[in-house]
Amino acid sequence: YHASVNTLNFDPIFIPEVSIKGITKNSISVGWNDPPEKFKEHIHFYRASKDDGEHVTEVLHTLPYPLHLWGELKSASSYKFTVSACNEYSGECSPPSEVMPGKTYDGLSGPPADVVMSCRSDNISDFHWVDVKWQDPQNPNGNIEFYNIELTGRARYYDDKRKMKVINVDSQTKTEDSNSIMTRFDFLEANTNYSVRVCAVTGSKECGAWRAATCSMPVMPPAGLAQAFTWYSVEKDEKNIFKLSIPRLSERNGEICCIKVIVVRLSSGQSAKDLPSQTEIPITNYAAAHSAEGSGAYVAEIITTVYMGREIEIGDGKSIGAIGVARCSACLPYGRDKRFTDPEPEGA
Repeated sequence: YHASVNTLNFDPIFIPEVSIKGITKNSISVGWNDPPEKFKEHIHFYRASKDDGEHVTEVLHTLPYPLHLWGELKSASSYKFTVSACNEYSGECSPPSEVMPGKTYDGLSGPPADVVMSCRSDNISDFHWVDVKWQDPQNPNGNIEFYNIELTGRARYYDDKRKMKVINVDSQTKTEDSNSIMTRFDFLEANTNYSVRVCAVTGSKECGAWRAATCSMPVMPPAGLAQAFTWYSVEKDEKNIFKLSIPRLSERNGEICCIKVIVVRLSSGQSAKDLPSQTEIPITNYAAAHSAEGSGAYVAEIITTVYMGREIEIGDGKSIGAIGVARCSACLPYGRDKRFTDPEPEGA
């Protein structure tokens, strides 16, 4: 059987015009135009390619619409795309389209590296703060625009009624630009366990993975001690003694192991305003402070928190037994200072 066949009077080569139709952080949609009417019956599928700079991936697009979705891409990464029109009978494809570049949007950043926080206190000003430092994420998944830093705190302590309290301090949030790798939180509280977490925010406008750190703020003496204690002088058994009211103190600033009552004997002509700061007053013993020409300070009593809310006598020749203070070395009669040589007074 013989039949005549006419060849085409044109070469059915169609080179698609490619464009980017949609982008997300992990996908890019590539579209192209339909072929002219006279080419349609000669084009049966398309070959789409993707080049990530290391590997070229090709797929055969047989669906009736001119759109291919490239998924599972890396965020904030550049790709090159081409499309070729193909004939299923010959198995041949036209030359590829012009290269169309595309870049995925920023994704969620990995956690910042080396997050470290330090709890700091100034004993003189009674000021507490936290320093926070970090390094850039190892996997930013985009361009970092800023960092979010969140601070939270929690404390456990006995209040002035000896009831256990657990409180969460007010959380604080800061934002630092992409060039910063540190921040600081001021006006914090003593005896508090603080936690911080840091995240990087890319062009996605969302926090990436967090990284956390913790530290504990040092303890401090209770606030307002100078106004908390009251005392007055009375005569008892032909002796002048002091009656000292021990207030009920909250342990918000830290556990109170004991209360040391230190008596300062002024020298002749000296007044209280002439005294140096309490940390500079030398501690002697009772005998030295009360010698003929003596002066100085000595430990009159060491008492536990059991006596808070009571009145005690100083200078009556008796000493309250410091029961239970051995668990804190600073509360032992000699404390950490060997100058405490006479913890038990003989009179006042």
